Amino acid sequence: MAEKIGNAISGERESAGQVLRKFFHVIQINHRLCKWILPCNLLKNIIHAAIPYVGIVYGCDILNGLVSGESKSDIMGVVYRMVLVTFVMTLLFHILDKAGNAMRDSIRYRMQRDVGAKAVRLDYQDLERQETMQILTAALEGEKESGGVYWFSDKLGTLIGDGASVAYAFAVLYPILAVAGTAGGNGIEQILNARWLIYLIFLLNLLSMFLFMWISKAGNRKQYGLYEEGLDAVRADNYFYREILSKYQTGKEIRLYGLKDLLMRDMTAVWEEKCDIQARKIALQNKIRIEYQVVQAALLAFSYIVIGMRGVSGGITGAEVVKYVSALTALGGACQYMVEHFENVLLNMQYLHHYYEYLNLPNRKETGSAPAHGLAERELAISFEHVSFRYPGTEEYSLRDVNLTMHYGEKIALVGPNGAGKTTLILLLCRLYEPTEGRILLNGRDIREYDYGEYLNLFGVVFQDFKLFAMNVAENVAASGEYEEERVWECLEKAGIRERVLEMEQGLQTQLYNVGIPGVEVSGGEAQKIAIARALYKSAPFIILDEPTSALDPVAEYEIYTGFDQLVAEKMAVYISHRMSSCRFCERILVLEKGRIAEEGNHDSLLREDGIYAKMWNVQAKNYQ
Repeated sequence: MAEKIGNAISGERESAGQVLRKFFHVIQINHRLCKWILPCNLLKNIIHAAIPYVGIVYGCDILNGLVSGESKSDIMGVVYRMVLVTFVMTLLFHILDKAGNAMRDSIRYRMQRDVGAKAVRLDYQDLERQETMQILTAALEGEKESGGVYWFSDKLGTLIGDGASVAYAFAVLYPILAVAGTAGGNGIEQILNARWLIYLIFLLNLLSMFLFMWISKAGNRKQYGLYEEGLDAVRADNYFYREILSKYQTGKEIRLYGLKDLLMRDMTAVWEEKCDIQARKIALQNKIRIEYQVVQAALLAFSYIVIGMRGVSGGITGAEVVKYVSALTALGGACQYMVEHFENVLLNMQYLHHYYEYLNLPNRKETGSAPAHGLAERELAISFEHVSFRYPGTEEYSLRDVNLTMHYGEKIALVGPNGAGKTTLILLLCRLYEPTEGRILLNGRDIREYDYGEYLNLFGVVFQDFKLFAMNVAENVAASGEYEEERVWECLEKAGIRERVLEMEQGLQTQLYNVGIPGVEVSGGEAQKIAIARALYKSAPFIILDEPTSALDPVAEYEIYTGFDQLVAEKMAVYISHRMSSCRFCERILVLEKGRIAEEGNHDSLLREDGIYAKMWNVQAKNYQ
């Protein structure tokens, strides 16, 4: 990755305050998605941690009763109590577990909804940035890597349950601290029977937590590094599946140009990289697990010897030996899992915090408050004042010191060679990007001062790389589920696509594209006409058409241009075109070259200048004869 994401990725040591803030951010995500999931998982795991100790305590009482010859009714009374308590606690655990599982899928869907909602609200300029995509990829892959929001609440509950298990173990083991060791036996027996040795066992279990923590920290740091290392491979893998293998449109080039071997080479390299990273993760996890087991086994062996010696010397009963050994076993396991789950919660928190970062990316354009919808259309004017622009991550300017004023009612053509800055100028005009230098004014006021949504409503745009969506025709035109049917037909008529829609089996209700449900695959020219109808339906005062006839046949192109005045009425219209014939319909032509306005005038005046426009016209003139 070119740029690391967050302190955890960059390797910087985070303060306790930073970690705590991330923790509360993730808790906030949990609560917002489902306020009951965390309490449910906490209570479930606290109950689950207590169940083994019910058996340990009651089992000891039953065994002592059998050894001491208590009556059958007394012993069975203890058995019934143990069964009842275990049954109630197990039932509660399963009820809470089922409830949590029922919430799990809804949480995942709500998270996907939030990510989608953020993507459509995010500033376009940020949506295109590499850093934004890295955060999103980290969030999506982190969700897979960690198990997601539900897993976090479940593991946090498990961590609390581990803490409860440690407390239960200390409560069960506390009586042994009051039992004095016997003075008899040889030196080793006397040492093993000493009271301080019990305290040492407790201390060693506590110290083991720090050892486990050190092992976990080192392991999780390496796991996170592997996760980070694999993000670029994940993005490449997603590209191959989503943009190549899952789209039939790419199949033509793959077959005609024999790209199969080249694509398989690149895809295989990505898959091998992902497999290698996964294998290293598994090896690392196995290593951590073995280190845990070695430490725990050594502690348990020592604990069994000390407790067993007390049983042999008569300091405690055989039943108490079983109880204390069982409690120590549970304590050792709880100490290990408490640290392991603590580190996993921290690691999972790092993954999920990328969601928080993505969902809280600022919408910097939504800062203005001045109303734009009340402006008188006939008085609208947009001015560029010394506007320069360069795309993020580049040093070369796409526009340089552009000064330009456009008035309502004007028909303007933008022409020039590829890369001259024509589309960039439109992106700035529509405020999808912000100028690097200079400013853009609407009626003498900086466009950043206007309400962003209201400002966007001033423009009906058909971009060269326009998109239609898997909705019905009417919804694609109206850009809404609610529309005026007569008006939709009127716009389709103006765009020259009405007859084709009438031929469709369901008319305006015809679904476009095969996504989920059967739909109609329209041609490029048909799609372009529907996109023009969409721009017209918006009824915005400014109409912008970027190569509006690039996919149309000559007849359809002629119909669009001859009906141009009717198409845009009195609105301000801006054409971007490489076809010089379209410029004859415009009152003003702006010729861009290397990001600057090199020439300006109408068709006839620019031909007389014999400059860039005249040369472009003469190259194409033979096609117009």
